[in-house]
Parts: sequence; C-alpha cells; structure tokens
Amino acid sequence: MMMTSLSGDKMVPKTKERIRFRGLIDSLEAEIVEAQVLADSLGEQFYRAALGEVLDCLRQIMAAEVKESPFTMPYLFGLSAEELHRQTHDVTRAFGLAGHPLPAWEQGPLAARLNTLRTRIREAELCALRVFAAEAAGGGSFRGEDLAMALNRLSSALYWLFCRRLSSVSGG
Repeated sequence: MMMTSLSGDKMVPKTKERIRFRGLIDSLEAEIVEAQVLADSLGEQFYRAALGEVLDCLRQIMAAEVKESPFTMPYLFGLSAEELHRQTHDVTRAFGLAGHPLPAWEQGPLAARLNTLRTRIREAELCALRVFAAEAAGGGSFRGEDLAMALNRLSSALYWLFCRRLSSVSGG
C-alpha cells in the first residue's frame, strides 16, 4: 500500500480521508489560479486580487490542517466572515439584486467560474465535516471544526464575488 506523510514522521495510507481532503484543497488552489488568469485576461483586476485573497486563505487552511493548529478566518475583501455571511443572505440590500440569482451562461465566463469555485469549496467543506467527524469518533485529537467553518465562509465569499459580478455587469 502506498503511504504518505500525515504530519512529521507519521505515515498513513494515501487512501486516508484526510489525504483526500488535502487533495481537494490542492485542486481548489489550482482552480483559483486558473480563475485569476481568466479575470486578468478580462481586465478584471479586482477579481484577480480578490481571488488571490481566497487563495491565501486556502493556503492558511492547508497549513492549519497539516500542523493541526487552530484557524482564524481572515478578513476577505475588507469584510469579516460575519459581514460576508450577512451580505450573501441579503443580496437585494448588498448588491441591488432582485433575490438570489441562479447561475446562467449569459452571465459570462467569470461569473460562471466564480460559481464553479463556490461549489468546489462547498465540496471541500462537506469532505472536512466527514473527515473530522470520523477522526473525532475514532479518538483523534484534532477536531477541525474551524476548518470546516472557514470553508463554509469561503463559499459565502465566492457567492459574494458572484453577486458583485452580476451587480456590476447589470449596472447595479
């Protein structure tokens, strides 16, 4: 069986769910870089930079998971996690949108990519919940609830970017 390092000199099978979680974070990082390239090619420097903040946050989540250390959600786009959460639950007030928008091809490639990233982050959040619940049930010392919550807030951050994009495209 192929083995890999979980932390320090602790080796585990590559099929361990925490390794799968790390792989999801790694894939997300790659997808965010691709989205930054798209934003840059469209001349959307705000989105390129904002995605850089999301990328930095994901890297911090990965470091906290590897080191089994607590994680504190940083401000993103100048907003706290609570502000992002609140604004994404009232998009009419925050963005002037008539209710929660559904993704559509007419919204363009950047909006589509932001929405895809939102769904991929949600997949990583659900994986984190499974992984850390199983580890806690098995007597593991690292709980990881803060990482799952950070991913939940990152999905809100991507939805915030999606709504902002739609608002700016529609002239709102």
